[in-house]
Amino acid sequence: MATMAEVAREAGVSVATVSRLLNNQETVSPETANRVFAAIEKLHYEPNLLARNLRKNESRVILIVSPNVTNPYYAHILSGIGDVATKLGYSALIYNTEDDKSREREALEMLRKHRADGAILMASNTNSGWLLEYSHEFPLVQCSEYDPQVDIPHVSIDNYQATKEAMEYLIELGHRQIAIISSENDYISTRLRLQAYRDTLTQHSIACSENYIINASRDYSFKSGKSKAKELLKVEPRPTAIFCISDTLALGAITAAKELGFSVPDDVTVVGFDDVEHTTMFHPYITTVAQPCYDLGKQSAYLLCSLMRQETQIPRQTILDHKLIVRESSASPKVG
Repeated sequence: MATMAEVAREAGVSVATVSRLLNNQETVSPETANRVFAAIEKLHYEPNLLARNLRKNESRVILIVSPNVTNPYYAHILSGIGDVATKLGYSALIYNTEDDKSREREALEMLRKHRADGAILMASNTNSGWLLEYSHEFPLVQCSEYDPQVDIPHVSIDNYQATKEAMEYLIELGHRQIAIISSENDYISTRLRLQAYRDTLTQHSIACSENYIINASRDYSFKSGKSKAKELLKVEPRPTAIFCISDTLALGAITAAKELGFSVPDDVTVVGFDDVEHTTMFHPYITTVAQPCYDLGKQSAYLLCSLMRQETQIPRQTILDHKLIVRESSASPKVG
């Protein structure tokens, strides 16, 4: 097992700096803190926290507020948070709200009860001004979803640019009748993806038909994706491509196409978003926008720990890279 001295050597700092950092007793630059955290991760260092916890009024618990722990998208984010929490000597407590906003407030009350030292919110909607009453008292980080009008640090991808790239790809393939399965929720990602869909069509002088825009359930369920895709595939003229704002919706769309007698991608192209494991469980493998879910979780946990240490120069916005992954579910439209 690695020692604190080995961590200090790897990070290029003193043992005292590592000790004070882990004990929340020293404010250091984000660069120094990141070097120490990287060394801890590389060397698998596990600090002995028993004595410290007896001396300090801390729970050593990170609260994770999740809307739906069964959604495969959230699973890898949770894994990233949990791994960082363990390395830094914290436990991770998951509070599943089942997409009930009243339960989100209920979860944050755990901070006031000293059952957690800070919280990572995974499903903040675009009307989350009420979070400020908690952020003024406790460390909070928004992960994946966030309210751009609320000054709370967040970690995400560029949802607008990611969707634009997917749409540009479909247009380059030759598609002009492109539908979208969006959602009726209030997430910033949903708003940005729909706006990028509309903007990209406009920029290419392609009419944006409202008949091609449809909303699935708030939680992106497979059932709703399947149902809404069946509606789209009965629209005339039938869309040659369907862009889905989640992979679960895309899976539903592919199933719907098959049940209606259409081939994917010969008759209709389907593109998803997220790159969850299900995208390559069955053929056709799904073309999708890959989000770095595990890293979203890791960066959120590191950011929260920086807040809990009251570091200076904490970034308000952290944008991670996305990637369009082309697989079997997309192709050029049939001619004639």
